[in-house]
Amino acid sequence: MFKTAIHKIYVIFGKQDNGNLEQLSRTLSGLFSYVNTTSNLYLVAGNLSESMPQVERIQKDVIKFLKKNLFARLYLHFVHTVPQTTVKGIDYYFQYYYQYLKRETRTFDQEGYIYQEVPRFMLLPVIVPDNRIEPASLITLLDRLKGAFMLPCLYLDKSVFFLTQDKDLMSSTEKLYYGNDDSKEPAEIACNMFNGDLLDDSLEMLTSEDRFIPGPCRASLIISAQDGKVYTCLDAFRKNESLTDIYESSNVDTLMTLYYEHDRSKRDCLGCRGRAAESFADLPISQGRKQQIGALLCHFGTLHHEAGDDIQAVKKYELSLKLSPAQEAGHINFRLGLSYKMTGHYNQALEAFNSAELTYADQYYFHFYKGLCYFAMGNYSTAIEKFSDALRLKPQKEDMVRILIYKGTCFNNIGDYEQAVVALEKAGETAGHMKEIYNALGFSYFQLKNYDKSIKNLNAAVEIDPYSAVDYASLGSNYREKGDFDKAIVMYEKALALDPDMIPARENIERLHRKSERFAKVSKRK
Repeated sequence: MFKTAIHKIYVIFGKQDNGNLEQLSRTLSGLFSYVNTTSNLYLVAGNLSESMPQVERIQKDVIKFLKKNLFARLYLHFVHTVPQTTVKGIDYYFQYYYQYLKRETRTFDQEGYIYQEVPRFMLLPVIVPDNRIEPASLITLLDRLKGAFMLPCLYLDKSVFFLTQDKDLMSSTEKLYYGNDDSKEPAEIACNMFNGDLLDDSLEMLTSEDRFIPGPCRASLIISAQDGKVYTCLDAFRKNESLTDIYESSNVDTLMTLYYEHDRSKRDCLGCRGRAAESFADLPISQGRKQQIGALLCHFGTLHHEAGDDIQAVKKYELSLKLSPAQEAGHINFRLGLSYKMTGHYNQALEAFNSAELTYADQYYFHFYKGLCYFAMGNYSTAIEKFSDALRLKPQKEDMVRILIYKGTCFNNIGDYEQAVVALEKAGETAGHMKEIYNALGFSYFQLKNYDKSIKNLNAAVEIDPYSAVDYASLGSNYREKGDFDKAIVMYEKALALDPDMIPARENIERLHRKSERFAKVSKRK
């Protein structure tokens, strides 16, 4: 079986414990054999000064692994807050922490320079600023990091969204991560970063040739250094459904066997991707990015619609409308109308369809779906108009038959049985033998008192479906009206045999028996 390489490993630091650090280090060192040349390791800490021993130890393990495996590559992101707010404080921070970490990677930088390629070991710091920091001080730090070839990223929570207004700061940042809260807890930061990566993954898939995105996220692990629990994805982490505990057993092969055997198909992967996209809808991102998310949410809405979950589809389409450009509104509104129709919200469906009129007015199925809404609402006259509009646009054969059946049923419901016969007979000529057509024609001809034609169509219906109790009951009513009580009773009895709860059939049998008894008495007197 093909085993996917682990694409991302998120380590959430807690308070340092030398015994736990040893087991964490041993586990990560074993996991490096399961990554590929584009894998990322995220070390999510609160404060770098407190977590420095853990970062240093893990970095040494990475270096040791890369020196032994000359074709391996790894990107190390250390994520942490920056308590300093002055230029002097930040300069000290850079010299004391970052320069030390960078010196340890000198061998890989030299190797990359010799071979003219990106070093096999990249340090990518992710700074988590607080609302006291001055943009100028932060720019100084980011520029120094870039000068040392450590590509800096920012993690912005709600308390520091104002920093996005500083163009110089944004141009100094390699990548932005967002938090949709103001928490600086490592666990929340890791979750929000996972969400951002999941969104990037979804958008990348959306722009590729394969637009079908229901599957799980890229192979990832979340490891909580606080308690040793390992999780297969963000959904598992949120639900506290751990795979194993590395502090109880740090055997990496056992861990990975569990990982590959774990059935991730039970996860709500589409829901997880959708929530990731939704979480970015109100963030201070570019208009272009919002429009990309709008297109993604529309795609997710379609996937939910195709899966029969139109409640979720409606939510995705409505949010997509808020984010997408005006030229996409017709397309989204049409899909929104379909989902509203499926959930029984016909007024909302018609409102959405009306907003899509300019885009879809020349499509027969657009008028057909509007007709279905009016049909379901009991507005049969307007439904007939919409079905007629659809028929004028020359629908495909199968759809034309469906439209004619609905149109004929509408005429039956308003009592215009002659027009119903016209529509239904045309449907029969086009479709051939269909029970639904024979059944509806049986009703129309019965109402027109043309019992022979009604019987002919109903007999055709029961030939197709000999278990249709309602058609036998209708045959019984036709024979009853013709005065052929014996045949009528036989048909009603067949209906009851198939559906014992059909009360009208039972009542008709009783009435016909009483009539037969009266006729018998009258005949004796004569």
